[in-house]
Amino acid sequence: MRILGRSALAIAGGLRLTAGTAVAQEVTLNVWSDPVRLTMFDLYDKTHDNVKLNVTTIDPAGLVAKIQLGMQSKSEVPDVIFMNDIGYAAQLSTRRSNYLLDLTDKVPQTTLDEFYPNANSPCYINGKLLCMRNDIAHDVVWYDKPLMESLGAKVPTTWEEYQALGDELVAKGYTLGSPMVPFQAFLVSDGCDMVMPVEGKDDTVKIDLTTDKCLKPARMIDHMMAAGSLSKVGPFDPAVVDLVKTGKVPLMIGPTWFGEYVIKPTYEMAPGKLAVALPLKWEDQAQPLTWSWGGGVYGGWKDTAHPAEVADLITWMSSDVANQTTAVTLPAHKPSSIAWGERLKTDAYYASPDVFDMQVKAAEYSHPGYVSLRFSVEDAIVKIVSANIAKGQTVESSLPALQTELTNLAKLNGYT
Repeated sequence: MRILGRSALAIAGGLRLTAGTAVAQEVTLNVWSDPVRLTMFDLYDKTHDNVKLNVTTIDPAGLVAKIQLGMQSKSEVPDVIFMNDIGYAAQLSTRRSNYLLDLTDKVPQTTLDEFYPNANSPCYINGKLLCMRNDIAHDVVWYDKPLMESLGAKVPTTWEEYQALGDELVAKGYTLGSPMVPFQAFLVSDGCDMVMPVEGKDDTVKIDLTTDKCLKPARMIDHMMAAGSLSKVGPFDPAVVDLVKTGKVPLMIGPTWFGEYVIKPTYEMAPGKLAVALPLKWEDQAQPLTWSWGGGVYGGWKDTAHPAEVADLITWMSSDVANQTTAVTLPAHKPSSIAWGERLKTDAYYASPDVFDMQVKAAEYSHPGYVSLRFSVEDAIVKIVSANIAKGQTVESSLPALQTELTNLAKLNGYT
C-alpha cells in the first residue's frame, strides 16, 4: 500500500482549538487506484488539509472481483476507486454488487455542463450519475501527411470516400491498417442498434443487427478486407505494426490516445509526419457518429462514512484544471482539456498544430450509445465475428449469430 498524506490535523476526541477556532477532525479516505493516477491523488492530498488519502495501487483487471469480495466479507471496501474500464460501473451497480454512490445530487450541474458531449454517458445508469469520466477516447482519422501528399491522396471525410481510398491505394501496395478489431467502432458508425440503451427504460437495451445501418458498414469492412485495404487482424498484431513501420499505412482510424501511445512508440512513426482529421460520416448522415475506445471513470462507495468528501474528491479528480493539465490522456472536462492541449500545439512531433483542435472538434460527435454495460460487447464480437473471419467467413454473414449471442448475454445479465 502506498499512503499519501501528512500528519493528522485533529486529535482524538474530534475537535481541537487553535487560536479560538474549532477545527474539524481530519477525514481519511481509502482509495484504490492504478499507478498512473497516483500523482493526481497526491496533488489532491497536498492541497486539501481536511482530508488524508490512503491510496492502494491495484491491478485494474481485478478491481471488480476485489470489491465484491470486500463487500461480502465486510472488509477492505474503498471509499473511492478509479475504473479503467467503463463496464465496471455497470458491474458495480447491481443488486448483488451494489457498490457505487449516487452522485446525481452531489455534483453541480454547472460542473457537469463543462464536460464534452456524451463524455459522462457511461456514468449514467438507470438515470443516476454513478461515476465521473476522467478522459475521453473517441475515434479520429490519423494520417501520415507527407506520405498522403506524395501519393496525391485526399484525406476522406466520408466512409464511402474511405473505401474508395482503400481501393485506390491497395493497388499501389498500401493499406489503411486494421478495422479496429473487434470492429465495433466501424459497425456502429451509422447508428446500428448494437446493444444500445433505451432512454427512459431501466435495464433495457435494443439489439437489432438486421437493418441497413448495420449491414452497410459490415459490407464495407468485408469489401476492404477482401481487397486487402484493411487487415484481418488487430492494430497491435505484428503484421500491422510492420506495415506501419515500413510506411505502408498512410491513414488509419484510431482513438485520441493512438498518437501518443501507439503511433509514436509502437509504430515508431518519425516526427513531423502525423496529422489528425475529423471522424468519418456516411454520405446520408448529417454529421459523424464516432465510437470510443477507453476512457476511465471515478466512483465512490455508497456506504462510505464520508459521502461529501468522496463526492468532492471524485469531482476534483475529474474536473480540476491544474490537476487534469498533467493527465496522460485527453481530459473529459473541457476547460481542463484546453489547458492540457496547449503542449500539442507546439509539439514538433506532429505535422500540424491543429492536432488538439481536431480532437476537440471530434468530441462533439461522440456516440451517445457508448455506455457502461454488465457484459462486454467487444468480447462477443471477438467470439463470433473475429472467429468466423479467421475461418474465411464475412462480417455480414456473422451478424445473425452475433445478434443471438448479444441477446443471450443481455438476458443473462438482467437486461430486457
